[in-house]
Amino acid sequence: MKAKPKASENPLDQLPDELHEQIQRAVEGEQIWATAPFDLNGRGRYVEAYLVLTEGRIAEYTSSNGHWESRWLRVADYGDSKIVEGLGMGLLRLLIDGRRAEEFRYTMRHAKQMARLQRQLERQIEGKEGQDEPFEELRRPDEKKVRCEQCGRVIPAWAEHCPACMSRRKILFRLLDFVKPHKYRAMAGTGIALAIWGFSLIPPWLTRSMIDDGLGKQDWDLFLLMWAMMAGAIALLAIGRGLQSRVMARLGARVARDIRHTVYGHLHKLSLSFFGRKQTGSLVTRTTSDTERLWDFIAFTCVEVAQSLLTIIGVTILLFVMNWRLAFFVMMPLPLMLCLTVFFHKRLHGVFRRIHHRWSQMTSVVAGALPGVRVIKAFGQERREVDRFETKSGQVYNEEMSMINLWTTFGPVMQFCTQVGTLVIWLLGGWWTYQNALNPIEGGMTIGTLFAFTHYMQMFYRPIHMIAHMDRMFNRAATSAQRVFEILDTEPAIFSKSGAHDTDEIHGAIELRNVSFSYDGIRKVLKNISLDIKPGEMIGLAGPSGGGKTTMVNLICRFYDVMEGAIFIDGVDVRDYRLGGLRKRIGVVLQDPFLFHGTVAENIAYGRPDATLEQIIESARAANAHDFITGFPDGYDTIVGERGHSLSGGERQRISIARAILDNPSVLILDEATSSVDTETEQLIQEALDRLIADRTTLAIAHRLSTLHKADRLVILDKGELVENGTHEELLAKKDGLYAKLVRVQAEMQAIMTA
Repeated sequence: MKAKPKASENPLDQLPDELHEQIQRAVEGEQIWATAPFDLNGRGRYVEAYLVLTEGRIAEYTSSNGHWESRWLRVADYGDSKIVEGLGMGLLRLLIDGRRAEEFRYTMRHAKQMARLQRQLERQIEGKEGQDEPFEELRRPDEKKVRCEQCGRVIPAWAEHCPACMSRRKILFRLLDFVKPHKYRAMAGTGIALAIWGFSLIPPWLTRSMIDDGLGKQDWDLFLLMWAMMAGAIALLAIGRGLQSRVMARLGARVARDIRHTVYGHLHKLSLSFFGRKQTGSLVTRTTSDTERLWDFIAFTCVEVAQSLLTIIGVTILLFVMNWRLAFFVMMPLPLMLCLTVFFHKRLHGVFRRIHHRWSQMTSVVAGALPGVRVIKAFGQERREVDRFETKSGQVYNEEMSMINLWTTFGPVMQFCTQVGTLVIWLLGGWWTYQNALNPIEGGMTIGTLFAFTHYMQMFYRPIHMIAHMDRMFNRAATSAQRVFEILDTEPAIFSKSGAHDTDEIHGAIELRNVSFSYDGIRKVLKNISLDIKPGEMIGLAGPSGGGKTTMVNLICRFYDVMEGAIFIDGVDVRDYRLGGLRKRIGVVLQDPFLFHGTVAENIAYGRPDATLEQIIESARAANAHDFITGFPDGYDTIVGERGHSLSGGERQRISIARAILDNPSVLILDEATSSVDTETEQLIQEALDRLIADRTTLAIAHRLSTLHKADRLVILDKGELVENGTHEELLAKKDGLYAKLVRVQAEMQAIMTA
């Protein structure tokens, strides 16, 4: 049976509706494998056209005068297909006997779709049945969408999801998921906030009784009673506010801690391709600064907004109870204040989003420059790096000035609205009080009522003004939450599937079966590679730069997943292993080993933190590292500087070998392990490697071919293809072979250097 795409995977879904229907009628149920737009004709003019690949046929549909003209070709008539990349454009060529027969031109925005169609066309020309995988799986699982499916806007390079379509309210409500584990503390804080709200409404009401009934009727006992009640309410308010601040601050700190832990933990689950797209400074900012802003929002802003809303509701009721006519005038500035809040809110959110982006760029300059400070000083580029930082810092400053301009305009305008309302209330309330004093009537405005009313009026306007000013905090928190959830919503491209094999030991039999891979979805870095490696065998990987050697070992380690074909270890697809267990059994020694800030012993025991000092020393002896380590003043407790820059290249390499020996892997990857050291150090490292590779399946990458003389077999890769495979003697015997040519070139270069 041939694999068929599901209904939801129909390649026709990306075509215009009228063309979709026309093609459906033309194919009459025939299976459609792929479609791709091409937008240039033979003269380089823009056109609207599509290619449609069915089972055995390929159609060209071109829009002409409002209708679609079609031309159908038989796949069997062609012997090959090829993608040719040009400057700003690409070509799909169909060949007969190596000569061009058909050609379809397209701009580079359609390059990925055309590359996918060409892969399917290639399979049909080669006579392969159907597809290995469903249509959409030819796309890299972590491939970034350029446009938002909802609104059609271009998604910025710094965002994982469309910022315009992410509801800020929904984003902030998602924070409740982190509050749930601390629900009792949150409930306590809410209860205290309700109590504070209730007590805050009491003093103005008591003021009216103190003035009208106490002082107005000369009842000193009643006045003292009202005063005592007010003093009690004020004292309870002070205690409640202090207790609330403590409870909510601790809640915010706990939630921010949980968010930091979740974000950092999720980062370690993401694939290498994610980190290839992201700047380090941006990720650091999201994990630290953004979570800190969320702490402030949860601890204070949320409670203050809730209290403000409750105060507005409670005070509104009391104002209408005291004097409904005057209460209407209190409400008059509200529509204008609401419009101003909405107007400035939208603009402030855009500014805050840009500030965060600019801040991440500035942080990235620092994060990129400090680890490379030795190179900066070596080339005398200090001024250049300072200028780069000042440029990014200036961009942050410019965005902050935009925010300040908006904010300093918004605040005074809102304040003016409240002051106008206050003036109107004093004028009308004063007049009605004066009239009531001349001609007292039942329920008329009294001095005590006016004082209480103005107090409540201030309590009414203050939270509105506060909520409007909290818009800045809301926007900052929403932007930070959006950036945090962009990370959390990014699915790992590489993960352990349900029911994955969990093994403590593997024998090291490796098979690559028709493996193809592309980083960008267009250019294949590996093309249909098939290779069998026996347990304990040492394979040397060689060939010109860019041939695919590092990509091959990355796929074996499952840093990436193959796009076509499969890789098996001990007969099990690597995608069926539990990821942690698989990588635990594969050791890697890199050309430029990475050491963490810490002691030498901690770096050696990085893969086995529970290792004893005796085991660490034994591994260091096997790696020829013990002698120079004991020469340090603090021996194995010597602090290694960041990235190990306090050590020489050979010392770092031997520590990394000791780390691999202690981890005791079943499969070993050596990536140019001796290419950047002197001859004496190379000999020490080579002796350590000889001990390390014993009885292990080993893949050694080397450009210096003399280092591969102990390999059981050599695999030569060129432009993503396996061009030669055999022993050193067998490949050297092929005078016209690539390996023999590389050996001759290196021998000539060595002779020139020693002459």
